[in-house]
Amino acid sequence: MNEKSPVKWLTDKAYNLLTLSGRAIAWADSQVGIRESGINKGKAVEAYQEVAGLGTGGGFPWCASFIYWCLIQAKGDARRLPERGKCAAVRNWAAWSNAQLRTSLVAKRGRLFYWLNADGTGHIGWCLGPSVLGIFRTIEGNTDGESGSREGDGVYKRSRTLHALRKKHKFGFIDMEGLE
Repeated sequence: MNEKSPVKWLTDKAYNLLTLSGRAIAWADSQVGIRESGINKGKAVEAYQEVAGLGTGGGFPWCASFIYWCLIQAKGDARRLPERGKCAAVRNWAAWSNAQLRTSLVAKRGRLFYWLNADGTGHIGWCLGPSVLGIFRTIEGNTDGESGSREGDGVYKRSRTLHALRKKHKFGFIDMEGLE
C-alpha cells in the first residue's frame, strides 16, 4: 500500500505500516472538529451516510456511518465489514461482532466501543487506548463535547468511563484486528 496519511502528525510511510484500525483512527482524527449543519446533516455528515448506504439528506443518526466511512477511507475490505446499509446501525455492528467472535469487555486502541439501550438505540466510536483508572479516550461521530450524548453535533475526542458504559443495557468493545 502506498497511501497518503490523512493527518499531519503521521508520515505517509508510518501511515502505510499501520493496521486497518490504526489507519481508520487516523481518518477519524482528521475529522475531529466537523460539525453538523442542521440536525444530522451537513456536507461531511452526509458523505459518511452516503458511504454507509443511507444516501444523502435523510437526517439519520450517523455515529455508525462515521465508523464505516473511516474504515472504507482506510482501505478496509467492505466484504469483511457489516453490510453496507446495515452498517449504519449500532445494533448491526454488535450482531456482526458477536457472530464473528470479536466482542470483548476490554478497552484497547483500535477497538470500537459500543452500547445499546433497551429500546435498540445506541452509540459507537473509536477507542484510542486501554482504560487507565477506568477511563478510556475516544474519537466519536454524532456526539458532543460535554455530555457525551449519542445525538450530538459533530466529531469529537472524548473521555468515557467503563463505569458509565457498564450501566448500559448492552455494551462492549469490538476487535477490528485481522480485517485487512
